[in-house]
Amino acid sequence: MKRKQKKSPYSRTTEVLREQGFEEFVSYQKVEYFNRWAGSHGQKIDLFNIIDLLVLDNGILGIQVCSGGDLLEHIRKLTIEKKSNTITWLQNGGRLEIHGWRQLLKKKGGKAKKWAPRVIDVLLHDGQPYVEERK
Repeated sequence: MKRKQKKSPYSRTTEVLREQGFEEFVSYQKVEYFNRWAGSHGQKIDLFNIIDLLVLDNGILGIQVCSGGDLLEHIRKLTIEKKSNTITWLQNGGRLEIHGWRQLLKKKGGKAKKWAPRVIDVLLHDGQPYVEERK
C-alpha cells in the first residue's frame, strides 16, 4: 500500500497560489534556500531574513510560511528579532504575511480534517510592526 506523502507548509501555500491563478517563476518564487555550510548542521536562509516566498500581486508580497505550532515564533521573528528588516520592507511598499498551516475539522463534531492556513498580516502602525489575523 502506497503511503501518502506529507506536504510541507511551503507546498501547501504554493498550491493555494496556483489555485488562485498564479504561475511559478512568473508571479511567485521561493526565495528561501538551505546553506549547508552555515552553522553546525546547515541553516535555512530567508530573503532579508524574513521572507520565504515572493509574490507579484498588484505590488510585491513577501510570505513567511510555517506550521501552526511555529506561528508565535515567526511572529516574534518578524516583529522583534528582525524588526528593522520588517520595517524597511513595509516602508518601501512591500506587503508581508505569515501563513501558519494547521489541521481543522471539516465538520463540527466530525473526524475528517483538512489543512487550512492562518493568515497573519504584518502591518505598520506609528512606524512599528504589528500583526493582525485575517478573518
